[in-house]
Amino acid sequence: MPRMATIGSTQIRVYPDDTTKHKRPHFHAASPDSDVVIGLPELDVIAGSVRNLHDVIAWAIVPHNLVKLLDAWDLGNPTMPTKRP
Repeated sequence: MPRMATIGSTQIRVYPDDTTKHKRPHFHAASPDSDVVIGLPELDVIAGSVRNLHDVIAWAIVPHNLVKLLDAWDLGNPTMPTKRP
């Protein structure tokens, strides 16, 4: 899946067929020196960390952005759809 957003040096991505390791809907926020996995739709940290986590969550909580993340997950991972708020 292409980059969905860039926040500073952190790239937001949703990967297709990404259901094995984390066992629930999520997205990745990766910077040059770290990576965090954030659950959908709860926006809770599953694993890792990034320095600008507050900015990543602030971006993801915007309704339009959250819908984009949920839609991207559902499209790429149809066997594990998100639970919509």
